[in-house]
Amino acid sequence: MLTLLYIASFVLVLSVIVVIHEGGHFMMARWCGVHVTDFSVGFGRELFSRVDKKGTRWKVCLIPLGGYVKMLGDDDAASAKSSTKGLTEEEKKKAFLSQKLWKRALIIFAGPAMNYLFAIVLLSGVLFFVGEARLSPVIGKIMPDSPALEAGLQVGDKFLEINNQKVASFNDVVRLTRLTEFEKPLDIVFEREGVVHKLSLKPRYMEGYEYPMIGFATSNEHFEPATPLPFFASIQRSTVLVGQMTKDTLVYLGQVLFKNRTPKDMRGPLGIAEMSGDAVRGGWLSLMMFVIQISVAVGFMNLLPIPVLDGGHLAFYAVEAVRGKPLPEKAQNAFLAAGLSVLLLLLAYTMFLDVPRIIQRILE
Repeated sequence: MLTLLYIASFVLVLSVIVVIHEGGHFMMARWCGVHVTDFSVGFGRELFSRVDKKGTRWKVCLIPLGGYVKMLGDDDAASAKSSTKGLTEEEKKKAFLSQKLWKRALIIFAGPAMNYLFAIVLLSGVLFFVGEARLSPVIGKIMPDSPALEAGLQVGDKFLEINNQKVASFNDVVRLTRLTEFEKPLDIVFEREGVVHKLSLKPRYMEGYEYPMIGFATSNEHFEPATPLPFFASIQRSTVLVGQMTKDTLVYLGQVLFKNRTPKDMRGPLGIAEMSGDAVRGGWLSLMMFVIQISVAVGFMNLLPIPVLDGGHLAFYAVEAVRGKPLPEKAQNAFLAAGLSVLLLLLAYTMFLDVPRIIQRILE
């Protein structure tokens, strides 16, 4: 039953995020006068469908791992290739490839943009109706053989700043610590019995954890109850938090690519399924926060300039804008093949990381 819960929660979260993403492409395509032939949730054999008044076929397919919007002139579901061959002059006006460059770019950009907008709206709702609960950045317990213990930190010390960035919660401490460059120290400002102190310590990987740690925990006595925010304040705060998630992801990728940081805390499909199941078991608020994080991650991922992804299409359009004409078809095909290879390698690598961790968790 537990396995079924994890599978069902993964499919649910993925389906919601895909519908939001593809809905962005769909709405912008219609706004730009492009005919959408198919809106599919899932791939493979069609289970059921209906055709609306504008001729779009809405369908649910057998394999619920994604989805797509197919526009007039697209040769495949991924919109990797489009043409106007065989279309009448009237149909060409509604084909994706016949649109001006700025319209095509808007249609492609609308998918990731909708993921970000959805995350901001959902998070705004959480902050408006529930608020933002916090654990104060006060040390409640220090782990043995930890950097915190070695640096002389004590129970009751309250963090104020890390690397010149203000700290408002225990989550801020965790986030800034996890984003520390490999083998780089943290400059910490903390308060002890009303006196401000400074020290420098170097986080490190500790047994049982997949990211660098200072080695302390807070306690429930330092819990700050959630207070709902006013409407506009909730929107402002959610926008800041979503921007922070994006910035943190950029920093993390930069460290993996250029700073010798280990990517072992990356998650693939199995890892996301594991996290979605944990989120469901944690209650509706936990699930909402997880959906927000995944929506931001999908939006960010799709903006990367990797051919096959939306960001790859936008990169092609940028080159087209500079050249005054599209890249040759052979060049585009070569880039698309390279982009697909990168994604498949990334998928294989994250699965390689996910499987041993999940097996170890099952055995425990």
